[in-house]
Amino acid sequence: MYMVICMILATAVFVFFFLLFFTADENITGALLTACRETEMEKIKQGKIALNMLVEDIKQTGELKDAARKREAKKIRRKMEESKKLLEKYSKGKISGLDLIPAAGYRLMQLMRWDMTNQTIKKLNQKCQQFKEKREAMNYTYYLLGALWGYIILGVSVFFGTLGFTLALGMGTRSIVAAAIAFAIFALMGYIPYDNVNVVVNRRAEEIERQFPQVVSKLALLTVAGMEVSQAWKLASRGRGTLYEEMNRVLIDFDNNVSPVEAYTKFLDRCSNKYTTKLATAIIQNISKGNAEIVKLFRQLNEESWSEHKHNARRMGEKIQSKLLIPTLLMFVGIIILVIVPVISGFNF
Repeated sequence: MYMVICMILATAVFVFFFLLFFTADENITGALLTACRETEMEKIKQGKIALNMLVEDIKQTGELKDAARKREAKKIRRKMEESKKLLEKYSKGKISGLDLIPAAGYRLMQLMRWDMTNQTIKKLNQKCQQFKEKREAMNYTYYLLGALWGYIILGVSVFFGTLGFTLALGMGTRSIVAAAIAFAIFALMGYIPYDNVNVVVNRRAEEIERQFPQVVSKLALLTVAGMEVSQAWKLASRGRGTLYEEMNRVLIDFDNNVSPVEAYTKFLDRCSNKYTTKLATAIIQNISKGNAEIVKLFRQLNEESWSEHKHNARRMGEKIQSKLLIPTLLMFVGIIILVIVPVISGFNF
């Protein structure tokens, strides 16, 4: 009896998923293709940045025949070629089977009337804007939520299907465990990319905050020596890390004939840090209005950022000490027990 009910429910949810998918209009399909194209374009741009940084490393070290770097370069190029092939496929309107799953989620959000007034979409979009441009962040937000809903619906169908199948095999209470595992697999496939946004945002914020003092020190030193801001930016962008990657994005925009003001504005939007905001704003003003005090501002930012860096290091040290307090106390109690127990056991009462 329970087996039949479970199979009926599994079929009903599966039919509901396909109804959502087949009723998705061209706008949903277009939005899905746009999100996929932008994802592959981002991968290609990241590959270019990685190659540029690798070339700069080789120039600095002079190790032109480094086998490890050659393998890394080949790996980057291979990934870029794969992304280019996928981008070409998406540009022709072709899409893979797994990429169709978010379409059902898109349609469900459309039926629920989820738009930018929805708090979930608004919060996720704000996070995505910290590492993507505004238009791309919006498309990526809907793609993540569409994938999450699509996999959850499929997971519910698989849950009831697995439960009915395992009940038919006579597995009893173990059927619930098997069904729960099957649902968890599908749910995690949608949830992990959604949750990864928080990981990316936190990691980027920490890296940018940690790397900014070194970058602004280079900029201050180079501009004091009389170098132009654009050339100083190019030299200061040589390094490894999130901030250096974002600086290299500006250089790639220059190569693609993007105006300096627009390129630095994109940098400002992607790096949500008070010091990077001041830096980019000052450079934009220097380009548009001509700011003779740009060197002075770089020096001021250098002093402020290093002071903040010292405070952060001190706070991090205090935080680590507080975390180590409990283990230290436990070790102290353990030592006391190891000393006292043999002494007490040696007494004769």
